[in-house]
Amino acid sequence: MEVEDLYNVQELTENAELYEQLGTKEKFWFRDLSSPDSQRTLFKYSRSNTGEHWSEKCAEQLCELLGIPHVKYEIAIHNERYGVVSPNIVDKNEHLVMGNELLNKDDPEEYPVPVDFADNKQKVTSHTVTRVLAFLARSKVQSPKSDFDLNGLGAAEVFCGYLMLDALISNQDRHHENWAVIVETKNGKAVFRLCPTYDHAASLGRELLDRERVERLQTKDKNRSVEIFVQKARSQLYKFKTDRKPMKTVDAFVYAVQKYPSAKKYWLSKLDLLTEANIKRVFDRIPPDLISDVGRDFAYRVVIENRKRLLKHHE
Repeated sequence: MEVEDLYNVQELTENAELYEQLGTKEKFWFRDLSSPDSQRTLFKYSRSNTGEHWSEKCAEQLCELLGIPHVKYEIAIHNERYGVVSPNIVDKNEHLVMGNELLNKDDPEEYPVPVDFADNKQKVTSHTVTRVLAFLARSKVQSPKSDFDLNGLGAAEVFCGYLMLDALISNQDRHHENWAVIVETKNGKAVFRLCPTYDHAASLGRELLDRERVERLQTKDKNRSVEIFVQKARSQLYKFKTDRKPMKTVDAFVYAVQKYPSAKKYWLSKLDLLTEANIKRVFDRIPPDLISDVGRDFAYRVVIENRKRLLKHHE
């Protein structure tokens, strides 16, 4: 593949005249001070040897191909550490409200008081598919602003698309701070919109070492195959609050669209049109110094296997 076809890697400098650093050292906001109209942009470091930068970018590209509203990401490097940059998606008259805050306010007796997920990663069994979709429908949350034609889908139906994405890439991080609503104040009234999907780095087998990838790609032991590997992926969403484990990613999508047949038809039709060649190109565009050949092949196979599993439910 030609160099110009590879994903761009943006280099952030330490020049204080160009960038305004905010927040913690693991992620920070910056602004290009040389441009008065530049927007605040978030840089988030990848943890060492995790591939979080390329997995986030590839997930974004799959969203683009499927027409799923998403935050835009670019691979970047700062202080010799890789990460991703994403533009601020909230305008001056808007603010972001995370899922845990929304669900607690909606039903404080049933949903726990919000606690920062980074500090307390305990399982929240009240975070069920039914509860999330019911909130989005009942609260009259609008669909995200998007360049994609969503064919009149409501917020709950768009969220079903987020769940299909999770299943396709084996994303295991759809916890209650990894979805949100944007609140816009317009003429003194609040307008609520589902936020475009974001934070998909915990996906595509990016955490595996190459020796395990090779074994799973080449093994004759069916129980160690990529096909079995993807079947183990779990969401951070539960079916019932009495369950001990969250739902598996494909099951979460299939369960969600039972009440939204139009969303099921819409999103699976989009997936059906996504060719293996286009999927392969998503991973071929990762610069070779960011991923091994086996890592690239494994991520591709994850998506291919999950696509097959999802399309079994396509009518």
